Amino acid sequence: MTRISSEESILAGMLQTEGRDLGALYVTAQRWTDSPQGRLFSVTAEDTPCGVWLAESDWQRWCEGTLGTASEQDVDAQLLAGVALWGLSPLLQASGATLHNGPGEPRRCSMLNQYVALVFAWQIDGYTFRCVLFGWPTTWFRAIARQVGPGIRPVRLLPPVAFACYAGWCQASVHEMASIGPGTGLRMSPFGRPREGELVVLLATGSTARIRIEEGGDVKIEALVNDMESLLAEDSDRAGPASPLSYHLDALPQKLLVEVGQIDIALGTLRTLREGDLIATEARLSPDVKLRLNGRVIGEGELIACGESFLVRVTQWFVHPSDAQSIGEDTVNT
Repeated sequence: MTRISSEESILAGMLQTEGRDLGALYVTAQRWTDSPQGRLFSVTAEDTPCGVWLAESDWQRWCEGTLGTASEQDVDAQLLAGVALWGLSPLLQASGATLHNGPGEPRRCSMLNQYVALVFAWQIDGYTFRCVLFGWPTTWFRAIARQVGPGIRPVRLLPPVAFACYAGWCQASVHEMASIGPGTGLRMSPFGRPREGELVVLLATGSTARIRIEEGGDVKIEALVNDMESLLAEDSDRAGPASPLSYHLDALPQKLLVEVGQIDIALGTLRTLREGDLIATEARLSPDVKLRLNGRVIGEGELIACGESFLVRVTQWFVHPSDAQSIGEDTVNT
């Protein structure tokens, strides 16, 4: 697929913070962080051959809702062409473009990774359509830019910021760390209910957010906490009895954060983040975890769930017996 044109880039800059309604269409700028699958429809706009890329999930839901199946082999070609024309009709009417239904249409095609593009969306009978235009006449985008507002100064699109997600924490003393190695199991105290998508994100400002990953993939901000220490203290009070009045240095407990992945948050969203916000982002999670102490990765492992209990089985451990003393000294100095 071709890269975004200069006219599209200018319009995307105008729509960085929010989208705009254009009649039956809604247009916004979006960065694809993965390579989503889709269908490419051939059209002609202003005598120019071009294409419409439609998200595969939207196309399948539309076919299943109107035809009862998303399998093209089970549907008559003319009937499938009529369903495609109906689904794309808001875009075709707004642009004056003509849809072509040749052999093999629509073709399967994936979006480029890290691709910033204008996304045109609309609804028909409750079904949502999201598409990206390729090879369209530049006059089409200039006309939209004039409607969006000639007084708006285009801004440079910035990539979203990746933040680590934590499922919980493991506790080990300095003495215990010296004997941990591959195969060791560490009990994890979760930050909520990981099975239901409840995690914690450490933001760039030093504050912490309790999040919930919804079924559709969106992330809901459940609560904002001043810092990670406050959150750990809060969870420690719930996890067990009160701490003793004094510790031997080697027995001083350390909390190892269990990092399970990352989420991307746009800078504009980060500045206005509030409890209850629903962020359209995508979490990249894995059962392969990292164990962090004071921000440093000191081990890696696998997260294992057994009922309501969680265990991290260590696969790599980067702390050697000679390092235990320095860990204790770092703790005293902080």
